[in-house]
Amino acid sequence: MVLPLLLASAALLLLAGALLLWRHARRRSRMAATERFISSRLVDPAARDASGVPRIPAFHNRRARGGYWSSLFLRAGVSPSAAYFIAWFLWGFLPAAFAWLLAGPVAAVALAFFAWAFRFFLLWLKAERRHRRMVMQMPGFLDAMVRMITIGNSLGAAFQSATGHTDMPLREVLERADGMTRSGKDLDASLRQVSQQYGLHELYLVAAVVSVAMRFGGRSDQVLERMAGFMRDLEQARQELVALSAEVRLSAWILALLPAGIAVFIVLFHESLLVNMWRDPVGAYMLMAAAVLQAGGSYWLYRMARSI
Repeated sequence: MVLPLLLASAALLLLAGALLLWRHARRRSRMAATERFISSRLVDPAARDASGVPRIPAFHNRRARGGYWSSLFLRAGVSPSAAYFIAWFLWGFLPAAFAWLLAGPVAAVALAFFAWAFRFFLLWLKAERRHRRMVMQMPGFLDAMVRMITIGNSLGAAFQSATGHTDMPLREVLERADGMTRSGKDLDASLRQVSQQYGLHELYLVAAVVSVAMRFGGRSDQVLERMAGFMRDLEQARQELVALSAEVRLSAWILALLPAGIAVFIVLFHESLLVNMWRDPVGAYMLMAAAVLQAGGSYWLYRMARSI
């Protein structure tokens, strides 16, 4: 009776996972269609092929080839080297070695997994904090560009001057775009490329304004000024929402980490309980079902907290 119930539970979990993946794929397809439409409106007529279809800028393909890890290192401001990866390896290996001597191989594997997972979490958290800092710096950068345009500077000169007066970490992104511009690339294309590399949607909007201003002219300073005000209002509303939802997000963190912490405690101080349970057929199915439920619940709690 237990085995059919476990199989039915696994089937329901797989069905739920398939529905989540299908929803995510539809959302990504809509976002890709929107990006293709925007790129087709901003692309030069000379960039169209023989069939009349505009070519997607090459940085989309480079972004896809870059991979998740290279993008994460870039957003976190980390330059991966041999010493960095050695330190990453020792972060999990040394605690696992002590756990092997004190509690056995199961505890060592579990501790190494959680140590590397915690290290990845710290890297992701650093990338998210840098991203929020960049978004908060965007209105000040746009105000500096507006001041330089108002006194008579061109759009490119205003961008270079405002970049020099911007603090880190946004300055790192802008200097990368400025370097591409100095090498002969258009300013709007450089901004679009670095915005996708760093995941800065606000900078992508600035690239769209710069592209229109470079091709058709107009009062780009007024558009940038209004965009800076909109970003300030949006960031203020986001901070108010974060303050109001702090209790909900803290509850989500506790609910997600508490089962994992109890599991680590059992592995470290009562390893035989899990080993005997794993050797039993029904116990092994229960452990696998618990791991799947924990992963799915943590993901849903993460989506809930992120949406808030």
